[in-house]
Amino acid sequence: MSKVTVDGLHVHYRMLGEGPDVLLIHGWVSSHRMWAHTQNRLAAAGYRATAIDLPGFGESDKPRTGWYTLDRFTMNLQGVCDELKLYRPALVGHSLGGTLALNLALSQAAAALVAAAPVVNGELGLSMHVLLTSPATRRMIEWMQRQPFFAGLGDKRMLALPGLMRDPIRRRNQEDLGKATVHAALGSLQALAGSLEDRLSEIRAPALIVIGGRDLTVPPAQGRLAARRIPGARLVEWHNVGHALVDDRADEFDALLISHLRLAAALRPSIDFDARQSLMNHFGAAWWWSAR
Repeated sequence: MSKVTVDGLHVHYRMLGEGPDVLLIHGWVSSHRMWAHTQNRLAAAGYRATAIDLPGFGESDKPRTGWYTLDRFTMNLQGVCDELKLYRPALVGHSLGGTLALNLALSQAAAALVAAAPVVNGELGLSMHVLLTSPATRRMIEWMQRQPFFAGLGDKRMLALPGLMRDPIRRRNQEDLGKATVHAALGSLQALAGSLEDRLSEIRAPALIVIGGRDLTVPPAQGRLAARRIPGARLVEWHNVGHALVDDRADEFDALLISHLRLAAALRPSIDFDARQSLMNHFGAAWWWSAR
């Protein structure tokens, strides 16, 4: 892997292929490795695909508590784009990475946007939203962060048991979990407790939202909300798939992604955003995408 330094943090990345830039952003306690299949497909299709390890995860540096906010993650991603000279990249993210892709699309030009299972307003499955946003939980975490023992504990790696996993994807997930620190795992979850809902209408990149109907980690309603809020966004829902849709439907996801990138590229020189939006408002987004 290669690395780049942004605001004093070493961020590791893997770049593959030549052509228009695509930035791939992994999910919670994951790494660039979740995109290996997608990178190969993108490179073969004529794109330069860059997958990074977000700070706190994979091989990248592990900041301590207090660093992990959506804005800091997003500014770091902007710095990566600047350092690697990723010009107007297409932004692709899963879960936490999908949320970061949405946030990044609000602050810089993007050729296209693909968010898989994104968190929009902090709603997570299994009552995680209540747990993370309750005043009692916040007070407890703030108290823990002030204690001397937490500084050492937070730098510890998460407990993982990759040796017990025969399935290669589950083994990879366990290995990535073991590279994340407690600070990174807790801090990035807290970062998801905010809301982008009111700003999504500002996104101008051609957007594709992909969700799994059986996602118990991020409710599918989050992706549906994003598709409603982003002008002209296209929603694809796979009803029998859970949260790990990038892995579980790898070939279909990659084909859908590449198709969307090509549609966005064909769209860009032929019609500006206001004209496109006028057509979508009149005929509907489904008509527009089918007409392409």
